[in-house]
Amino acid sequence: MYIGSSRIPHWTLWIGAHVPKFRLPLLNSLRAFEAAARHQSIKLACAELHVTHAAVSRHVRKLEKQLGRDLFERRHRQIILTEAGEVLLGALTTGFSHIQRALTQLSGKPGLERLVISVDPDFAGLWLVPRLSDFYAIVPDTLVEILAERTTPAFGDSRISCAIHYAEAGHEPEAGEMLFRSRLFPVCAKELMSQGPLDSPDDLRHHVLLHDRSVTEWEEYLRSAAATFEINVRSGIVFSETALCLDAAARGQGVAIGDDFLAANYLAEGRLVKPFRSAVLSKNAYYFLASEAGSTHPSVSAFRHWLFRSVESVRLDE
Repeated sequence: MYIGSSRIPHWTLWIGAHVPKFRLPLLNSLRAFEAAARHQSIKLACAELHVTHAAVSRHVRKLEKQLGRDLFERRHRQIILTEAGEVLLGALTTGFSHIQRALTQLSGKPGLERLVISVDPDFAGLWLVPRLSDFYAIVPDTLVEILAERTTPAFGDSRISCAIHYAEAGHEPEAGEMLFRSRLFPVCAKELMSQGPLDSPDDLRHHVLLHDRSVTEWEEYLRSAAATFEINVRSGIVFSETALCLDAAARGQGVAIGDDFLAANYLAEGRLVKPFRSAVLSKNAYYFLASEAGSTHPSVSAFRHWLFRSVESVRLDE
């Protein structure tokens, strides 16, 4: 080849034609990692893939060696995703979902893939629905159905793909994974603070207390705040829905107990403020549940990964 010539040697073209477009690890290694990461367990990955513990571990180690990064932090009988592991799991979840949809389409099976999520109504309205478009962008060819229901579903019900439900911490449903446990604190409209003192929990005696289904959360908070004055928590207004309670607070009708998840949008938009810095850990928690069959389904895996990452981002933004 001469300087300035536009001709490219034929051997250059030959080499380029034989360089693979995608330099990917073996599919078995990716499958083993994805299953272990999704379950956060080598043992459960083995059961799903019907291979030995040694086989899954070998595939994961091979993948880590190829990438030059640890994908898991290994503890006693526990594995935790590293930052690199989180990145890879996100990519695989999306990729496997797209592959599954393509295979379904090519196999001639009718209709869209359907993902039915049973959700506690408060969580659905105040947290999930405002963020649902972010998840749907990952699975645009899936029919997502939200069932807002108070009771935890029986997974013999073929309608349900997965669920998010509320239960006492430490008494989680079978096969449930804790999604988050909230911190509770008083919230009110900013204007309310100018209508009467709200410098300390003692000042709550000057305001109407708003209750979400029961007086329990106010009792928990006031015990932890060690208020000097006795405050009658059995007075005020009780609402059957968290959204109604928070809406009343945003309208200046009193002070409610909010939390760092369900009240997040109200706080971010300035419709509610926290008059005090004190908070108490809730006795209850939200749990993610999937049936044995659902836990291996690509759309359920995609939703679970998106859900836990989204909850973690809320924690990081606080």
